[in-house]
Formats: sequence, structure tokens, C-alpha cells
Amino acid sequence: MGNINNVYYNRYFTMRKIIQGVILIAFSLSMTLLIAGVIRKILKEKRIDEKMELLPSFSFMTMTRDDFHSSEIKNGPVLIVRFHPECDHCQYEISQIFRSDIPAIVSKALLISSAHPDSISNFLKQFNYSEYSSVVVLADTSDSFGSIFGKDIVPSNYIYNRELKLVKVLSGEVKTETIRKYLHIGE
Repeated sequence: MGNINNVYYNRYFTMRKIIQGVILIAFSLSMTLLIAGVIRKILKEKRIDEKMELLPSFSFMTMTRDDFHSSEIKNGPVLIVRFHPECDHCQYEISQIFRSDIPAIVSKALLISSAHPDSISNFLKQFNYSEYSSVVVLADTSDSFGSIFGKDIVPSNYIYNRELKLVKVLSGEVKTETIRKYLHIGE
């Protein structure tokens, strides 16, 4: 009887060790994958930040169906506003930008949306945007903004200085005073 109990005890003990080993290996593998994912994400964000340090290369369609290339911008300051015509926060922010002197103090104000070009034009007509030589309205028809700028938050603002170096990224609705503050840094 003692040998039988010993055999069962040894099998139980062996199975317990195997299960503990499998759990330990699974936990270690999970932690390794988690850490690798975090490192990969950090490196990706670093690459995007480095890419955005200077005004990145991009091309979007204007409201007249022409291509607008970032290479057409020779100096700043530049304000890039990511918006959507149906977004309440975007509507408020855009209206405040047009009520301010921001279109007059920037070299270019690029208003970029992934909405249909007709929807974009209809929304912006109320601001007589075509009267502002610095304002360029662009349609992101290929939905590539996020891959170029690393984020696709609506609304968001990207402010570049006179040398087209990134000054600040502002995500969410922002007051025009904040935008103006970052447009004047370094002057």
C-alpha cells in the first residue's frame, strides 16, 4: 500500500512541476511579447517624432482638385489643422481661427480633412476662406494623414516655426490664444 501511495505522490508531484513549468514559461513568454510590443511602439513613435521634426513630405488634394505638395511651403510659420466639418469641437476651433489674426500671421494655414471635398467646402464657405491667401484647404482622400503625422486625432494642430521645425502638437480643441503663443515662439 505504501508503494502505491508513493507512486501516486510521485506522479502528482511530477505533474505539478510540469504544470508549474508550463505556467512559468507561458508567463515569461507573455511578458517578453508585452515588453517587445512596448519597445516597438516607443521606437515607432520616436521615428515619427524624428520624421515630424521638420515639416514632413506630403501631398493632398485642394478644393479645386489640384495636388498640393508640402514642398510648396518654403518658410513658416505654418499651422496645420486636422479637422472634420461635422465635429463640433472642430467647428468651434475653425470659427475662432478665422475670427483671429492667425490667417494673417502664418505663412500657411493648412486645413486638412478626410471628409468629402464638397462637405469641406460647404462648411468653410461661411468663413470666406478663399479670401485668405495663407489658407489652403486640403482633402485627405487617401486617408494618409495619420501615417504621415503619426496621429489622426480630430481636431489637432501642428505648429511649425519659420524654419519649418516642429514647435508643438496640440491635440483636441485648442483656444486660439494657445495657437498664437506657439506661433510666436522664437520670434
